[in-house]
Amino acid sequence: MLKGKGFFTFILSETEGGDPTAIVAAAQFAGLSHVLVKIADGAYPFGVNQNGSDTTLPVVQALRAAGIAVGGWHYVYGDDPIGEAAIAVRRVTELALDSYVIDAEEEYKRPGKAYAARRFMNEIRPAIDRPIVLCSYRFPNYHPELPWSTFLEQCDYNMPQMYWEAAHNAAWQLRESKRQCDALPNARPYLATGPAYGAGGWAPTVEDIHEFLDTARALDIPAVNFFQWGYCRRHLPAIWKAISDYPWPVAPLVSIEPEPDGEPGLPAMSATGIALPDPFSNKYLAALNSRSGAEMAALYASTAVHVRDEKVIRNTTNIQNDYKIFFQSLPTDNFSLTKVEGGGDIRYINWRTGIRVGKSAILLRNGKIILDFLQLI
Repeated sequence: MLKGKGFFTFILSETEGGDPTAIVAAAQFAGLSHVLVKIADGAYPFGVNQNGSDTTLPVVQALRAAGIAVGGWHYVYGDDPIGEAAIAVRRVTELALDSYVIDAEEEYKRPGKAYAARRFMNEIRPAIDRPIVLCSYRFPNYHPELPWSTFLEQCDYNMPQMYWEAAHNAAWQLRESKRQCDALPNARPYLATGPAYGAGGWAPTVEDIHEFLDTARALDIPAVNFFQWGYCRRHLPAIWKAISDYPWPVAPLVSIEPEPDGEPGLPAMSATGIALPDPFSNKYLAALNSRSGAEMAALYASTAVHVRDEKVIRNTTNIQNDYKIFFQSLPTDNFSLTKVEGGGDIRYINWRTGIRVGKSAILLRNGKIILDFLQLI
């Protein structure tokens, strides 16, 4: 079952520069349980460059390795349903995706498209043994021409594009969308995709996002998504932060256990003064309190990727220089750790210095940071 917060991506080169490690770090930091990548347009693959290299595959592999589910979305036209079905099955299989999302819109409102929908669904349903999701209009009553029941008959979820463009009444629109979708023939469990973009001078507000998410939780909607990642990160950072900060736990994090062979280091103290039995966190706190870019860079592998705010920084020389600048922007008070969670090669560390608070999502390999995402909150 799909649960939690997710994001649609569109053009991956415009999503954290297409860097799989940066995408993973941002997804983890935002608390995403799943990411939806575009895999096909009509009867053609999407995310495959002119040389035939699949630029989507390394992103999918990195996300899944980090425990984040990945679905593939596909814009369909209905002019070649057999060809569209073939590319859907091929891309879902070769990418080993966790779900498949059908984006059917105005082209499927044309006469005769119910037959195309039937042929398409009859091809993909036996061949795709994972959740199939319809992602179309938010108000079915306004689009009766679309063959809703034909699609939904063989889908597992209905996940409409719940975009409240030109308005700021997210709660009312979400409730009305769910009411109309639940009344459809062959209705399926309702999920929702909210807007994280701007159009014609309109954009969602932070208050809209909170209202949308609060209402989704109140309606027991198990999963929500937002469209789309690249635009939101570049143009609506406050919206990304609102979504990122919104608590929607899918599973409890595992508390860190002491590492039997780790060096004791310095005692990492939480905000309550409790020593934290984790050698890496001890070293991390000591490096922070050294306020030395070199001490921080020493925690990183030589090929590490460090993401701070919207900057992607590679190699330890550049990481050292970035920390030097970062420390100069902070109060001179000692650092304390307010939360340490994770386990194995994953750490989620929150810290405080003076009135400034930050959090880091960290991936380790052989005790060194290979990827982290650092943000002031």
